[in-house]
Amino acid sequence: MMLFSTLNRLPSVIFTWQSESFYILMIFKKHYCLICKYTICLFLVGILPFCSNTAYSAEKNSSISTVDKYTDNSPELALLKQAKSLKYKDKKQSTALANEALLLSQNNKNHRLSAHSHYLLGELARDSKDIEQSLYHFLEATILYKKINENKRLISSSVDYATMLILARRYDEANKILDELLPLAEKSKQDLSIALILITKGAGYYEKKHYNDAIEQYSQALKYLKADDKIVQRHLGETYKNLAQSYKRLRNREKTAFFYRKALDVFTALQDKKLMARTLNTLAEAERYLENYVVALEYSVRGLEIHDQIEDPAGRAKALIGAGIIYRNIGQYEKSLTAIYEAYLYFTKIKDFSSMGKASNQMGLIYTRLKQFGQARSFYQFTIDLPEEQIETKTLASALRELAVIDLNDEKYQSAHVMAKKAYKIYQKENDYLKGSTSARIIGNIYRAQQENSQAIAYYRESLAQAIKGGNELYQIKAQTPLAALLSDMNSDEAVSLLKKSLELSTKINTKYQTLYAYRELRKLEKRRGNIAESLGYAENEIALSKVIQDEREEEELVLAKANLYSHKMEEELKSLKEKVRLDQLQLLKKNTEIEIAAQARIISELELTKNKYASVALASLLVICLLAVLFIYKRFVDSNKRNKELDYLAARDPLTNCYNRRILFDFMNRDFVDTTRLSEYCILMVDIDHFKEVNDSYGHSAGDSVLSAVANILQNSVRQNDIVARFGGEEFCIVLPGAPKEQAMDIAENIRQKVEASSFNNISVTCSFGVASIKFNAKTPSELIEQADLALFKSKSLGRNQVSLWEKTFKPKN
Repeated sequence: MMLFSTLNRLPSVIFTWQSESFYILMIFKKHYCLICKYTICLFLVGILPFCSNTAYSAEKNSSISTVDKYTDNSPELALLKQAKSLKYKDKKQSTALANEALLLSQNNKNHRLSAHSHYLLGELARDSKDIEQSLYHFLEATILYKKINENKRLISSSVDYATMLILARRYDEANKILDELLPLAEKSKQDLSIALILITKGAGYYEKKHYNDAIEQYSQALKYLKADDKIVQRHLGETYKNLAQSYKRLRNREKTAFFYRKALDVFTALQDKKLMARTLNTLAEAERYLENYVVALEYSVRGLEIHDQIEDPAGRAKALIGAGIIYRNIGQYEKSLTAIYEAYLYFTKIKDFSSMGKASNQMGLIYTRLKQFGQARSFYQFTIDLPEEQIETKTLASALRELAVIDLNDEKYQSAHVMAKKAYKIYQKENDYLKGSTSARIIGNIYRAQQENSQAIAYYRESLAQAIKGGNELYQIKAQTPLAALLSDMNSDEAVSLLKKSLELSTKINTKYQTLYAYRELRKLEKRRGNIAESLGYAENEIALSKVIQDEREEEELVLAKANLYSHKMEEELKSLKEKVRLDQLQLLKKNTEIEIAAQARIISELELTKNKYASVALASLLVICLLAVLFIYKRFVDSNKRNKELDYLAARDPLTNCYNRRILFDFMNRDFVDTTRLSEYCILMVDIDHFKEVNDSYGHSAGDSVLSAVANILQNSVRQNDIVARFGGEEFCIVLPGAPKEQAMDIAENIRQKVEASSFNNISVTCSFGVASIKFNAKTPSELIEQADLALFKSKSLGRNQVSLWEKTFKPKN
């Protein structure tokens, strides 16, 4: 966490003109002066923000300037001033000049300039993330400021030194310095200095994960941030954010949202749009955790609206991720995917692998919600395949964990074990007890599915131990309940004890689903033990709680419906606003046109008399301007079309093989089967790569993905223009051949089989088996036709693979 952060800061133009050239000349002549004024204004609009930013930087630098306004012309002072002027433009040159200034000032025994030089070098090293050099220079500056009794600068350099110690994880040293510094600042009655010392202490506690201590320091700092000065107010807003983040770590959602709102109020008063937009995003996240989806969506949309007005692409991308998560939670998966994918494209553009991994995981979660596990798997695998050293370990662990769950559901237990245990090791290394508890529970579920109950019990106990270490009662319940289920037949007393603990904890933290589960399991267990009265008591509680849960579920559905309605309402309002702006522009254009027409006769006469020699130049200039405007509008249109096509392409294609996905396949076939009487000839091929699991096991999943992609490429290049190639699932493909008789379909299949057999993919050879089915075999639905082709494929497999088989009535359904 950084204590000090550097804060940085066309509508569509519609041109309309008549085809007659004289009319363009008349308009240009009449408004020539006005055009010139607008040109100057546009120039000023472009230059003033630069001047404003320069002025802001100058104001900021002057407030922390380390160079005194000497009247002498000493060479070391000139060098130091030059070094400061290059601080943000050329850090390398600035460092060289500051070192020269330091050497000269030391030779001349000018302690003040030596201190200033050290301080500047400390700042430059900090900005370059050179912690050791920064520590050295800030310490030297502090020693010299103390020597010449410059208390204000002494406090400033000491705070910076302590901040770097925190970054170096030397927390005790930093705390000791700050404790010694506080009485000096209090004696000097420097409120901002006192506040910065307390904020820095809070930062140290935050980094040590002592969040309550951090909150205490930040809260004390608020007492000294009362002035209306902009610098003080900016520190006040940042301190509110620090408090929100600390409460976020403690999972106190209400306090988190409260302090983010306080920070937003401060940044709004300062009209700092960048901080407003970013705070709206974090506030939306806090409200999302509170399940206030309507409020969260409102904050998120407001944040994105501000991001559209400023230059902060990184902040906007994070806001899109936040909006995507909210849309996912209210069931608007298409909007969720659109928002997250836009953010993913930005992260890809700047090669931010860490954020790419997070975005990919989020898209995986969307497809998991949609139960499209094949798509979800590809996104998690993408995260796993990113350079490990360039992504956060927790992001990698999340992908591994989710992939383990998918493999568990697909009964791929060996792969699930590998993924889950890798995730568990990462969480153990990071001392993330709660995620470690989840991973241990997943491993237990895998062993349980394999009926290795002793191993499952061991990991459920480990999950419980991790949850207790993390101090999370919900995670304790989640570990205790499956453990009790396994122990019910081995040690019913311990099972009852665990379930009663779960019941006690779930009642305490008001998790009704966990309470219901505990009641249900206790009812069953006590009944088996012969304790009928206790079993009946649990049954009554179970029935009563089920009714409460049902009522709450209906309320939640109502909240989600309201959130969806609010989202739709906001979209309609935005459309209405855009339409109103468009109509206003047209109305204004109409009025201007009427004025122009009224003056047309007079202008024609004037033009004919004057024969202005600059008329042709004016015409050419205006035509160029109009042409540029048309090109600009056309480019915007093309870009918009391109973006829409990219999103449509993403939704229709399998990302690994570039084939159509299963949903699109069935869309095509359902459309074709609306009237089967029109399908005189119609065949499909089912294609499966032989022994593909051995490729993955022998060469790894990345090589397997390469083989899949290469085989898909052969399939797509071997069919006719109107044929459809889709990835059906895993290593299986489906090819639709409209208008093809079964003989031609068999020829196409055989041609592809030979091409695959003759190919080598990075020294890996594979073959394919084919099943062919025709509409002539009386299939009435796409599913029936696919089933016939699948039976033919099964026949090819049973004949030894690398075969092409046509469906026959004698083929029996697979068991």
